[in-house]
Amino acid sequence: MTITPSPEKPVVHIVGLGSMGSILAMDLLEFTDAEVVPLFRNEQKLKSFQIGHGSKLSTKRVYLSDSPVETKQIQRSYCPSNYSGEHIKNLVVTTKTYQTTDALRPFLPYIDSETNLILIQNGLGVLESLSEGLFSDGVLSRPNLFQGVIAHGAFQESDFMFNYTCLADMKIARISWNGAEGLVQPSKIVVEDALNNELIRLLTQPAFSKEFVVKHMTYQEMLIGQLYKFLVNSCINSISAIVDCRNGEIIDNAKPVFSLIVKESLTILKLAYAPLFQYEQNYNGKEAFPFLKVDETFEFEPLVDTIFYLTCVLGEQSSTSMREDTKHFRDTEIDYINGYVVSLAEKLGLGSDAVNVNRLVVELVNLRAGLNKRRANQIPV
Repeated sequence: MTITPSPEKPVVHIVGLGSMGSILAMDLLEFTDAEVVPLFRNEQKLKSFQIGHGSKLSTKRVYLSDSPVETKQIQRSYCPSNYSGEHIKNLVVTTKTYQTTDALRPFLPYIDSETNLILIQNGLGVLESLSEGLFSDGVLSRPNLFQGVIAHGAFQESDFMFNYTCLADMKIARISWNGAEGLVQPSKIVVEDALNNELIRLLTQPAFSKEFVVKHMTYQEMLIGQLYKFLVNSCINSISAIVDCRNGEIIDNAKPVFSLIVKESLTILKLAYAPLFQYEQNYNGKEAFPFLKVDETFEFEPLVDTIFYLTCVLGEQSSTSMREDTKHFRDTEIDYINGYVVSLAEKLGLGSDAVNVNRLVVELVNLRAGLNKRRANQIPV
C-alpha cells in the first residue's frame, strides 16, 4: 500500500542516512510534526533498510548515563528507481562531500526554486560543484540554499544504529549561490526565514531547536564557525589519517605541523573570503548587521592552540572520519578540505608555492589510502 503524506504535514527528504543524518532524522521525528523520508542511492541500500532492518533507525545517547536505545519507524523511503514522483519541498543533504552531486542527480526532476535544500557536511567546495554542475542553467531552477555546520558527535555502531557521543550545536544559515560575493547579509534575513520558510520554521521550532541546539544566523556569522571547523578538520583529519592514529597519540608532536597548515590555509582563506575578513571595518557598528569578532577568532597563535587542545587533548580518544575512511578503504573528503585550499589558490591565480603544505598533505593522505588498499589486497612488492 502506498502511503501519501497529509497536505498539512511537512515532509523532509534526507539524502545521506549516516551518523549526522540519522540523529537529525530521529530528533525531527521526536520533536516536530514532520515526516522524514530517506532517499537511498540504490535499490540494494533501500532493501537493506526496509527488509533487513524493518525501516527502523536507532540511536543511543552515550553522552547520557544509562540512556536507552531509541528507535523510530520510518513510514516511507525510496531510491531513484522507485521514487514516488512527488515534489521535494525540504531536502537535507548529509552525504560525504564528494558524493553530493551523484546523490542528488537522480532526484533533480523533483527539485526546483520552491525547494529548500540544506547542506550539512564537512569541508568546503560543494557549493561550487552544485552551481557549476547540477544547477548551472540559472537561478530559475536553483533551490533555496542553506548550510548547516554541525558540531554534535556520533558514530555508526552497526547498520542504522548510531551512538550519539557528544551534544554540541548546529548552526544554520541561508547561503548565496554567488559564494563570497553574497556573503554579507542583513540581520533581517534571519527573521524573515524563521517566519516564512518551512524548513527553517521546522529546524527552529522551540522543542526541536532546544534538543538539537540549533542556532539560526546570518551567512557571515555561520561562515566564521564553518571556516573555524574547516581549519580544525584540515589539521586533525588529514594528519591522523596519514599517521593512522587516534587524536591523542600525536599530542607530543602535532602543534608544529598544525601551525604550518593553519598559517598557509589562513592566507588563502583571507583572500578567497575577503568580505568576511574585511567585515569588522565595513559593517561593525551598522544597525542592520550583526557585530562580529572576525580578527579575534582567527588570530593565528590562539587559533592553533585551540585547535590542538580541542583535538589532541579533549578529543584524545577520538578517531577522525578521514582516518576511518582510509582504514576501511573508502574514498576520503581530502579534496574538499586541504584540497579545497589548493583549488582556491589555483582559482586565485597564485603560484604553486602558495600551497606547498596543503598540496603535500593531500598527496600523503592519498598515499596512506592507497597503501592501506594495497596491503588489504596483499599485492606483492
